[in-house]
Amino acid sequence: MQMIGFHTPELPAPLGLDLPKLHGGGSCPSQFYGETHDGLDVYVRYRGGSLRVHVGNEPGDDALRDGNCILEADIGPSFDGSMSLTQFCANFGVTVNGIIPEETDPDAHRYANLTGQTTFWKAHLNTITIETARKIVAKAWSAFPNALLVKPLTNDKFKLERLKLTTPERIDTLHVWLIDGASLLTEIDINPEDGILPKSNQLQVSIAFSSWQYPAPKYTSQLRQAEEELGQTLFVPGERNMPIEIALATDALSLSASFPKEDQFKRDALASLGDAISKQLPATQLERIDLATGKHIDYIDRPIDPAIVNWCNSGADRWTAVIREQRNGPWIGVRPASQ
Repeated sequence: MQMIGFHTPELPAPLGLDLPKLHGGGSCPSQFYGETHDGLDVYVRYRGGSLRVHVGNEPGDDALRDGNCILEADIGPSFDGSMSLTQFCANFGVTVNGIIPEETDPDAHRYANLTGQTTFWKAHLNTITIETARKIVAKAWSAFPNALLVKPLTNDKFKLERLKLTTPERIDTLHVWLIDGASLLTEIDINPEDGILPKSNQLQVSIAFSSWQYPAPKYTSQLRQAEEELGQTLFVPGERNMPIEIALATDALSLSASFPKEDQFKRDALASLGDAISKQLPATQLERIDLATGKHIDYIDRPIDPAIVNWCNSGADRWTAVIREQRNGPWIGVRPASQ
């Protein structure tokens, strides 16, 4: 999955719901449990940017299993799953004994602002090689030539101590940030607990890619099962336990930023950055093959890391993916189509 785009939350009409009790919290998902004044069970869940509120039909009913969903809405940015109880009440028209509860979640200030005043931008790119991840960062930096590319230096408790300038070729940490609007490191505000703090005059692009710090292939899928059932040797990028001479590490690369929704300059800058990133992953024609029979199934066009295309074309038994679409269905190999 390759996803690049903007999201500005739009809150639904207030629920106008008062409850005698409501508790909960957590992250990915955030979950809250309550009860109405007439004894009906209430369950709230927020994950992946989606919020659902369920209320039981009768006293004693489980709200999720037996009740009705009174609110289901895509609110937050993709992959977001953190909301405090106070934020839920304030944003969605819920009170507890007539009031919005005071904020007690110590992490609430880190959660996404879902009031609609903030726009979120995200580029989430699956199955990216280390080589291409560095090229994408270089392309992002060229889009903001006056920006600082910084990495965190942490203490033995993983708390941020200071920032250090870096370059795409030298990144060796899980995260880096591209900060436009700062000319010196001292102009970037940091906190040991919260990392880089937002500033209105800066565009801060967070970039995450774990293979910079842990470059060995790390995934284990159903590939071994497919090899056993088919009696074939199969190689797929990102899979561990491949011969070292052909192993290829891959990971998801994520870039994200947020800004006031009325800031058209930052929106335009991030739109241009998204276009530049898309050009690094050109649409490629892929062929799907039934691995048991060798029969061609169809062609699909997908954006894909060019380094993976080159890897697949440079040896036998190499596939971009090996999948089974249905339980006990055929094993399907996906690879760049022959030219």
